[in-house]
Amino acid sequence: MNRLEHLQRHISREHHVLEIGPYFNPIAPKAAGYRVTTLDVFNTAELREKAAVDPNIPRERVAEIEDVDLLGSACDLADLTRARYGEDHRFDWILSSHNIEHIPNPIRFLQQCAAVLRSEGTLRLAIPDKRFCFDHFRPLTDVSEFLQAFHENRAQPTVYQVFREESFRSEPMPGQEGWSPIRRNVSLYRAWFGSDGTMPTEYIDTHCWAFTPESFELTILDLHAFGLVDLVIDSITDTHGLEFFVDLRRPATPHIISEDEYHAARAWLLGRCVGGMPATEARPAAVRFLPEAAAPGAIRKRGVLRRVVRESRRLARQLTNRVTGKAA
Repeated sequence: MNRLEHLQRHISREHHVLEIGPYFNPIAPKAAGYRVTTLDVFNTAELREKAAVDPNIPRERVAEIEDVDLLGSACDLADLTRARYGEDHRFDWILSSHNIEHIPNPIRFLQQCAAVLRSEGTLRLAIPDKRFCFDHFRPLTDVSEFLQAFHENRAQPTVYQVFREESFRSEPMPGQEGWSPIRRNVSLYRAWFGSDGTMPTEYIDTHCWAFTPESFELTILDLHAFGLVDLVIDSITDTHGLEFFVDLRRPATPHIISEDEYHAARAWLLGRCVGGMPATEARPAAVRFLPEAAAPGAIRKRGVLRRVVRESRRLARQLTNRVTGKAA
């Protein structure tokens, strides 16, 4: 099973699907007969203009960019859906590949997804594992960071999140395994926070958050225990190449675990996050993990690596232009 087959599994052409920001590489393309609604912050013409001047996108792929149906932030997807299709419109699937790490307010995003998923509908996520991309040296995101963004009703990354991303950014070591930090934090500090610096105020895209499969599972467990997100984890894969895959389901009836079950599951996941839990230690029943059908290593790496390298270059180019513009 390759990556696309994995992301498309169980999705039929009769299902109602919402895909977030597919750009030129949709998981469920309209051209293939899927009943899909596309959401993006850019309209169709803007996406095609951006793709036409991007050297990392093959020219023949530009024409494959499909029409955008909902224009706006993924944090507002339920509001956008109601405005266009009415209060009762629901989706069987929501597809989000390499988006959640960019989203400024993930709790609101997850709440908005739950609001437009039918009963037993699923949000399917592809998420980069920070250990295997340019976030290699970054600390893991914890639930307190999600809570702060939610209570601030954050609509864009903070300058400190962008600084964190760039301070820890790394690149593959040529000719060998491993990652090397990029020497950018001092110059960026001077440009933004130094005596002659100026902090940017515009939207700068970045990885707001950094995860491993265990840390993401822990965050969802916390949010569910706090009563903030009405989604439960059906499955989380191990990391395949540079990413892992998550299915979050909207249950037909509330899923309730006791505080004892929650704390047992939380302790197990915390141990896994810091490497203090033996791999043979039994997973508590309250941890909503169901093994995926795909065997470890069954998903090909090549396309994922290209995408992560392309994203790294794009984010670095955006930041370089921003810093150079301020210094000029």
